[in-house]
Amino acid sequence: MLETRPRATPQGPIDPLRLTYETGSRHSRIDLHLHSRASGAATNWWVKRLGLGFETRESYTEPTAAYEMVKAAGMDFATLTDHETIDGALELLDRPDFLVGEEVNARFPEDGSSVDVLVYSVTPAHHHGLQARRGDVYALVDFVREAGLVAVLAHPVFETGVRLDKPMIEKRLLLFGLWEVINGSRPASQNALAARIAAGIDASTLRQLAAIHGFPVPPHRRIAGTGGSDDHGGMDGGATHTVVPKVETVGELLEALAAGEAWPAGEDGHADKMAHTGFKIAGLAFRENGPPRATEGPESKLLDYLPLLAMFSGPQIRRAIAGRYETRMAESLAATGGTAPLLKALTRIGGLVEAHLFLAPYVGVHGYFGRERQAARRLGETLGLTPERPLRVGVFVDDLDEIHGVATMYANLQEIDGAAHGAEMQMVRCGDPETGADLRAIATLPMPLYAGRGLGVPSLVDVLDLIAERDYDVLHIPTPGPLGLSAMVAGLTLGIPLVGAYHTEFGRYAHVLSGDAMLGDLVEVFVRGFYERCAVVAVPSANTADALRGRGYQIDRLEVLRNGVDTDLFAPARRDPVLHRRLGGGRTLLVYTGRISVEKGLDRLAEHYQVLRARRDDVHLVLVGDGPYREAMANLLGDTATFTGFLRGEVLARTVASGDIFAFPSLTDTLGRAVIEAQACGVPAVVFATGGPRECILPGATGLVAGNDAEFGRLLESLLDDPDKRAEMGAAASAFASDLTWDRVMAGLVALCREVAGRTVAPVADPLAAVVPAFV
Repeated sequence: MLETRPRATPQGPIDPLRLTYETGSRHSRIDLHLHSRASGAATNWWVKRLGLGFETRESYTEPTAAYEMVKAAGMDFATLTDHETIDGALELLDRPDFLVGEEVNARFPEDGSSVDVLVYSVTPAHHHGLQARRGDVYALVDFVREAGLVAVLAHPVFETGVRLDKPMIEKRLLLFGLWEVINGSRPASQNALAARIAAGIDASTLRQLAAIHGFPVPPHRRIAGTGGSDDHGGMDGGATHTVVPKVETVGELLEALAAGEAWPAGEDGHADKMAHTGFKIAGLAFRENGPPRATEGPESKLLDYLPLLAMFSGPQIRRAIAGRYETRMAESLAATGGTAPLLKALTRIGGLVEAHLFLAPYVGVHGYFGRERQAARRLGETLGLTPERPLRVGVFVDDLDEIHGVATMYANLQEIDGAAHGAEMQMVRCGDPETGADLRAIATLPMPLYAGRGLGVPSLVDVLDLIAERDYDVLHIPTPGPLGLSAMVAGLTLGIPLVGAYHTEFGRYAHVLSGDAMLGDLVEVFVRGFYERCAVVAVPSANTADALRGRGYQIDRLEVLRNGVDTDLFAPARRDPVLHRRLGGGRTLLVYTGRISVEKGLDRLAEHYQVLRARRDDVHLVLVGDGPYREAMANLLGDTATFTGFLRGEVLARTVASGDIFAFPSLTDTLGRAVIEAQACGVPAVVFATGGPRECILPGATGLVAGNDAEFGRLLESLLDDPDKRAEMGAAASAFASDLTWDRVMAGLVALCREVAGRTVAPVADPLAAVVPAFV
């Protein structure tokens, strides 16, 4: 939801809340853009999409009800501006505070573009004159001026089928001295652009433009701004309005408007408003025309609810639809516990898709608003009126607090000042709002690798609302979890470029954890579909990029963005001789940090370690972390190994730095964060040639690379036998890691986001197409 706020207008800063408070003594208010059932057939996008089988009206609000609505909202005067008719307005002529209005669509004969013009004090004779001149906006404006009528250019930068350019805007400035700069059904960005255009116009500018285009100098000397709700559903009349100095009669009101003594106030449009208007219109059409014909569209899920929803207010409609959606989501996710809940969620795809069908109107309207924001941005750039601001990036991380490698990476990045790189990097979290989460979790997806923890599942419509309100230039999505998927759908819907980050070999993990190769392939297809929707995908190593290309990923660009490390925390100075003796009794320490799980290759580490211990007693294994393989591994190794559990911060750094050799047996890791931390601590590492860890060391200088299992064991023993080599490699490792700062990582990420931010990404044509592929 967009909040009412102070804003800049052609007449200067206006505080709508202050104006509301002072209305009784110093100002008068009128909603200058309002519709009733006298308007024509529906143009609401998703109402037409429903395919009800009968024509629906633009509005079902009775003229009297519209009048009473705006009066109840605190308006001092009222009007109706129905499309191409004054029939509804004529029913209210007996009200002394009522002004007859009409919305007329008129065309520019030279380019085929059109404008909607709100005309006031219209008589039946005026109406016929206006309708006769709709085909030529110049003739219509001449008629309005000669008749002494007041006209407002409605939603001035809304494109009606023809892309606007600078000359077209200049002609509109010459023709109309009143611009509707807050329209209650248009996006804030569109309204703000109209206000910026109008604010830059004075009498001198108008004279220059008249000379350029061969127009007579217009009667107005500046552009004044108005506001109107453009309400069609009988719910928001008066929420957006126009303020004038205190007047007593309709005649005085018209004089104030004609003199440009007017200011806009109230709400911009937002997706909820348009969706709720659609619900209202469709529900009332249902009630008036009987049951609709059968339809197979995504919105068909809502047909049975329409008559009831038509009785609700906007917030009540939102609560009802969101409640049904959240209940269905919870039901679908309820049976996904056990050893692989994320995998099981894929098997319950039908319920998840069905749940999202309830949100189809909201998704569709957000897509429409996304296209409108893009059009406003494009026009603003053409006119040189795009406000300067830092690059704004929303970062959506499915996190498990600091115990999760990817979450830890982005927690470190969060500490870096993105402004130093010209960007606002906003971390978006899903969970409990009381703990600071940006999005509430409507359900939790259990994670078997982290006992008692899970991934928060957000409401898709909440994600859409948040992204639209924060007006991100780019969305960065590091993980294809529930939050990442929702952000991806929102980005596709709103037309915002996506920057992905590939950190985990999900397909391999699924295969290892389940023992089912087919399930691993299914996950691989799912993950591939996710990343192929991104404009660019950051990977932690060239090895990962090559692997993705080799598996047929069709990604436009893969960019290596290496991991970082906090070298103040992870440093050789953290080495603690007392801790070293306590852990190993004076033995050489092999250290591993990470999840204690089979997919990390810990079974092969245990095997190599047992071989070493069978013939020597000068080595001790320290495993830092926790996971499902801990109990089995502890039973296997007994007292010859130490299991510390999860360690964090300084305790973790001290433990790593107190080791002598870092052993990392994983074949599936892409990040290798633990390897870099060990390098920063001055501990040489032994890794495999497969995956990202290979690129976290300088082979032969800061660590050793094994090509197979047997070599891994030999390399471990070679370092055990050569303390001088360990010391030499450790010093080189610390120097190597000193350049791997989080600030460098942030600079690289910002550069990627900036590169794609200027791209035009067409929002999806079919809103449901943004939802279904994300879950299949």
